[in-house]
Amino acid sequence: MANLMKTIFIFCFAFLLSVIVSAQSSYPILEKKIQLKQYKQAYQQALKLRAQNEGDPRFDYLYGLSALQTGHFNEAVFALDRVTVATPNVIRPRLELARAYLKLNNKTAALKEFNDVLSLSPPANVERNVSSYISQLNTGGSQASKTVIKQLAEFSIGYDTNINFGTNNSEINLPGFGLVTLNKSAVKQASGFAEAKFQLMRQTVSSKARNSFLLANVSHRKYFRKTDFDFTDLDLRSGFSLVHNDKKYQFIVRDRPVFLDGNLYSNTLGVDAILKNKLAVGMVMSTSLSFENYDNKKSPLTDRKRTLVGVKLDQASGKNQHQYSVYLGKEFADKKAGKQFSRDIIGLAYKGSYKWNSSNTSFISLAYKNYKHQAAYPVFPTKRKDDRLTVRLIHERQLTNKASLIFSASHTNNNSNLDLYDAKKNEAKIGIRYEWD
Repeated sequence: MANLMKTIFIFCFAFLLSVIVSAQSSYPILEKKIQLKQYKQAYQQALKLRAQNEGDPRFDYLYGLSALQTGHFNEAVFALDRVTVATPNVIRPRLELARAYLKLNNKTAALKEFNDVLSLSPPANVERNVSSYISQLNTGGSQASKTVIKQLAEFSIGYDTNINFGTNNSEINLPGFGLVTLNKSAVKQASGFAEAKFQLMRQTVSSKARNSFLLANVSHRKYFRKTDFDFTDLDLRSGFSLVHNDKKYQFIVRDRPVFLDGNLYSNTLGVDAILKNKLAVGMVMSTSLSFENYDNKKSPLTDRKRTLVGVKLDQASGKNQHQYSVYLGKEFADKKAGKQFSRDIIGLAYKGSYKWNSSNTSFISLAYKNYKHQAAYPVFPTKRKDDRLTVRLIHERQLTNKASLIFSASHTNNNSNLDLYDAKKNEAKIGIRYEWD
């Protein structure tokens, strides 16, 4: 056993060392290609390294410059903008970012970058050239906004041990009623499934400080054994963002209808107000306030309004990314339903990712929710309390610049003080995702 553990340790250490050496040795190669003005080769090299190194200012500058020189202006803007955020007092990335904005005909954003360069007291020749650009832009007519469209499709197959999130037992002992046999729809049921997902995002950048977006997510799951549980989930969102110094303000309106077996099952309308504040390089804190209205078309007694207040911390460091969240909320049921459907919510969550190399990335997410109902159900003497834990693991293998292989596994455990609502669910799936602009 000791020899086996030693062998495993040596293998893992060698693998990680090879990944680190590969990443480090690639920077001089990429830089050399740019020095030789081999921009096409540099861009292809940067794409191979992107998944592993995005967020590193040095890599983002080389990647952004090669993208700019090869006509990939949207990618250049996103990469070079990250550099200016991480190194705000360096002149060259701002000049290249301004040039990228001009290629997209976004004169307002280019002017902003040129003015920021002047505020950094550049060399005299740079100052003269920048001043000339500013003069030409100020007399060159109105600025046109830029629209970016991104799309993705994902197809997968999998297996779900509890498709209806039902209880394990077909019989329960109800106070005052004795042993009761539950309807089959309340008892857990398992099935394999096929799933298709589509996403369309349209983002309009009016300036560096303002943009708006439209987002549509559509997913449909077909169960092989229990077709009456087939569902279609739509997630429609629209909003805008305003950026001021290190702060970003977002306002989002969303609508989420869910169809079960071809019929409208529920609809959720919501609004979110979010403030993101950059604390340091690679660290952003977000505070949010959300309001939702949940309308259940099959069971009106469960209709409710929800209010949530949350705080989130995003941290990026090298190959690792971390997100920590905490939120508090209340759900208010309609008066006709009674307080037993109103509840208090406490939530904690963590999301993390690790980029093993340019092709492989792993993700983990942990989510804990505590639900406390404000009144007891008529047939139970105590108020319902639930603790729900969800663990999800995902691994992505990038096959091409646009296609990825996705492995996913998750476990959800709902532990209630009322046995009727105890439930466990395991799910695993594998699929292909394709993204394009």
